[in-house]
Amino acid sequence: MSVATRSVMKSMGSRPGCRQQQALAEAEPRWQQWVERRERTLSLHGDLRVAEQGVVVARQEFQRLDKELAAALAAREELRSLEAEVAPIAKLKAELTELDRLHREDAARREEQASLTELTRNLNRLDRRIAELAEAEVALERASKEARDLAATLEAADKVAREQQATWVREKEYANTRRTELLKQHEEVKDQRDKIERLGPEGQCPTCLRPLGAEHRAVLDVLNNQLEVIVTDGTYFKQRIEQLATPPAAVTQAEAARDALREEARQASEREGTLREQARERARLQKERAGLVKRMQEIERRVAARDVGYNAERHNAVRQELTRLEPVALAAAALAARADRAEALVGEAEIAEKALSTREEHVKQLAEAVKAQGFSEPKFQAARERHDRAAHALRAAELAVAETRGELVAAETAVREIERRVTERTARERTIAERKIELRVHNELDRAFSDLRAELNAAMRPEIGALASGFLSDLTDARYDEVDLDEDYRVVVLDEGVPKPVISGGEEDIANLVLRLAISQMIAERAGQPLSLLVLDEIFGSLDESRRQHVLALLRRLGDRFPQVILITHIEQVRDGLDRIIRVSYDATTGTSVVRDETATLGPTGGAPDESVAA
Repeated sequence: MSVATRSVMKSMGSRPGCRQQQALAEAEPRWQQWVERRERTLSLHGDLRVAEQGVVVARQEFQRLDKELAAALAAREELRSLEAEVAPIAKLKAELTELDRLHREDAARREEQASLTELTRNLNRLDRRIAELAEAEVALERASKEARDLAATLEAADKVAREQQATWVREKEYANTRRTELLKQHEEVKDQRDKIERLGPEGQCPTCLRPLGAEHRAVLDVLNNQLEVIVTDGTYFKQRIEQLATPPAAVTQAEAARDALREEARQASEREGTLREQARERARLQKERAGLVKRMQEIERRVAARDVGYNAERHNAVRQELTRLEPVALAAAALAARADRAEALVGEAEIAEKALSTREEHVKQLAEAVKAQGFSEPKFQAARERHDRAAHALRAAELAVAETRGELVAAETAVREIERRVTERTARERTIAERKIELRVHNELDRAFSDLRAELNAAMRPEIGALASGFLSDLTDARYDEVDLDEDYRVVVLDEGVPKPVISGGEEDIANLVLRLAISQMIAERAGQPLSLLVLDEIFGSLDESRRQHVLALLRRLGDRFPQVILITHIEQVRDGLDRIIRVSYDATTGTSVVRDETATLGPTGGAPDESVAA
């Protein structure tokens, strides 16, 4: 059906297009002839206008040159009348140039002489200051020797003061120590005497541990005498401490002598610094004076080389004369420039006259060529209208054919799109049917696995509870010996068969630990062979010391089930119960973790509580 439709559309659109093409082909040659004739005519008109403009420009140029030639001849005559006034100007300009040079030399000489005067004044000032500082170097040597002697004397005085201070401090510390010892001794002897006096003759001797009997009074007298001696010595050392509370005269005198020498040494050091600075200043001034002398000599040589003979009055007179003659010189220069153009203007005027004649002849030839073309604007417009009507009719016929072809292509595209959608719908229906079958299979498997998981959980809960109960009894010294697991496997601690409503943080951690151990043991038993590794992370956090030791003991008893147990902890107190210590610490300087084996250093440590991995 689409092929037949395309054939019909082609047959409908071909006949009108052929008629319009034939009409346009007949009108096209005549139209091209008129276009070419019009283009030639327009080109000739353009050339004619350019040629006419050239004639106008050539005529104006000829007239300008003729006027300039007349003005140049008149300027030549006027220049001859000014020759007598212009003659002395060149000589006056040369004289002015020389006077200007002598004036600059005279001004430079005066400026350099002023510099010499200022340099002489500065040189005299430097000489006076250098003379004032003449004795600075000798005085500096004496001041340096005096400062060194005072420094040695001050060092000896400081040593004496330190020794006096140390003696005073030792005596004061000795007195305080002795008095403290006597107070302690007095307390011990007094307690012993009071005890013997309270027990009486039947009391034991503090030395031989036998009853005192008749020696009771003698022992009391000995102890009373000891107490009197202790009190006397204590009173002495108390008075001695009071005496030594303030520094003795020897210490204050030694410190005063040292401070006086220190002040005298400071003043001597200041004098030495002042004299040293004066010596440096004298050396600097001498160097500066040498530079000033050298500069003065250079300026004096330049002054001697300057030219002399400058006359200010003659300089002013020459400038005034040149100022008076300047308008005449300017007028003469202008006239000379115009007069020099006379010979050149004669030749230029002849060339301009020939160019004008040539351009006029060219204009005449172009006007005859335009007339020979026989171009008519009404006839050209009539030919354009005939050609435009034929071209418009052809474009309308071609547009109708293009629209019909576009509709045909759109219809064929729509048919192909519908066929593609029908094919896709059939494939999707097949896929949906397959997915429905797979969904029913998956739903059935999900239900079966859910039932199996529920049955397994119900079967394993009592076994896990029994294992956890045994671990809990070991860890709590049989205080709690039974746990239960609800349907969500939450641990419930039973106290004499009754659920304990509230448990502490440590008890909760123990309950979680026994549940983890029970599940691990059941997995090992179900596997038929012991698991080689058990890893526990931070299980000691809230446990007290006793329960930590119970956990370590329980883990050792599980060695037949778990040959290797790894504990990750920050608790340092469990180190003694471990077989191997591996410490992991963070090095902030390098940004890396450092691993150290501390098995050989088991026991308490003073290091930072880095994370440790214990095996």
